Amino acid sequence: MAAMNWQTFDLGMQLNQAMFDSGTDRSGYVLKPSELREIQVLPEGWSGKRERKEVTFSIDVISAQQLMRPNGMAASKTVDPFVEIEVFHANDKGNKKEAEPALSAVSDTPLKYRTGVIPENGFNPVFDAKCNFKVTTKYPDLIFVRWSVKLSHNGETYNDKPPVATYTAKLSGLKSGYRTLPLFDHNGEQYLFSTLFCKIKVDPINSVLLDCVDPQVDTSGKLRGLGRTIFNRSNNISPKSSMEKSSYDGSQG
Repeated sequence: MAAMNWQTFDLGMQLNQAMFDSGTDRSGYVLKPSELREIQVLPEGWSGKRERKEVTFSIDVISAQQLMRPNGMAASKTVDPFVEIEVFHANDKGNKKEAEPALSAVSDTPLKYRTGVIPENGFNPVFDAKCNFKVTTKYPDLIFVRWSVKLSHNGETYNDKPPVATYTAKLSGLKSGYRTLPLFDHNGEQYLFSTLFCKIKVDPINSVLLDCVDPQVDTSGKLRGLGRTIFNRSNNISPKSSMEKSSYDGSQG
């Protein structure tokens, strides 16, 4: 069970919406990927190997239409948009060293691309940018793509300010070819006329075998750190705390 903050249309809410929008019957129920429902039995001779899926796809950001000016933006200020594309998948971890510690390195592409800045054109900016992605993952059905429309403050450089519009979709729910994508504001409300025009191409998924080593991992440090995070405690705890003693002694631009 996941707890969602419905008051803020943040990344978590955007991924959640994309997950359920990808269904065909809109029933509110989405079946887990087969990799999460079935036990994988390794064939004979696969000792020391793990199977992963290599997903390659391209997104051409061609243009945008009728981008909205942010509320409170000065009338003398020009709209200088650029588009940022990000890819999220189930292998993502906050600590990259713990993402796949036992697997050999994979050469994925950067998972973020930016188009060029189009100065003084929010009505019909033409970006004409091609972005190629390659993701190696155990769960190809859990790959998400987010488009973020941002504004340059000087018509030339990028910035990390919040986007003026976003769209998030599950890769498996996107149809190949030329597509007009809707855009949503920071409240999750769809803009009536603002859209992105893109070309999407997803290649057939390939299976790859990665070397896997089973190291002897000492988890005591991880457990101790987890306990501190949950209970907000340090090493200088009271000796009377028997629970503590028994629990924890053992970016492309």
